Amino acid sequence: MLSSLSPQVQQRIAVVVPVIALALSLFVVYPGWNRWRELVAEADQKRVRLANLRGTPIPLAATQQPAAEDTPAEPPKFLADIQTIAADSGCAVVGFDLTLPPAPVSGEEEMAQGGNKKPDEPKAPELVKPVRAKIEVEADYPHIRQFVHQIIAAPRLYAIASLEVKDANRRIPELLAATVEIERYVLNPDAPPPAPGP
Repeated sequence: MLSSLSPQVQQRIAVVVPVIALALSLFVVYPGWNRWRELVAEADQKRVRLANLRGTPIPLAATQQPAAEDTPAEPPKFLADIQTIAADSGCAVVGFDLTLPPAPVSGEEEMAQGGNKKPDEPKAPELVKPVRAKIEVEADYPHIRQFVHQIIAAPRLYAIASLEVKDANRRIPELLAATVEIERYVLNPDAPPPAPGP
């Protein structure tokens, strides 16, 4: 069919066809290729984000019990939990005091006002009150670290208020004694019940 065309028409076709092919590649194929590459990169980023989300543990606060009922059974149950944590960590509980006084107020606000702070009006009791206990354990350093870690990761919310580590026995160099002050939280029976939601 092309052989029946005049040489001038064949020449024009020979010029026009590559120009059309170039225009198609520039305006159709090349943008599509770029869009495909963007979609592949976006899919790769989403795969990485999904893998990170799958590998991220659920926040601990969501699984912890923030406070326990203030009952006579609460202190023994707390001590039993701590003894279980110590045993699981390879530590021996050698002493405890469940009746520490609450931490004193720092007095920073009074100092900032030159010691002339007016007495506050009485406040309603807080819904949750902190209770401190002192636990003494003996073990080597890695097991004491494991003990502290498991306290933080316990199903009930505990806070490490202080930690002191020293030699437990000079005859056994690796044996250390740790005194850990743990703050736990109980529901205050004197607090008014929370206001109902809307």
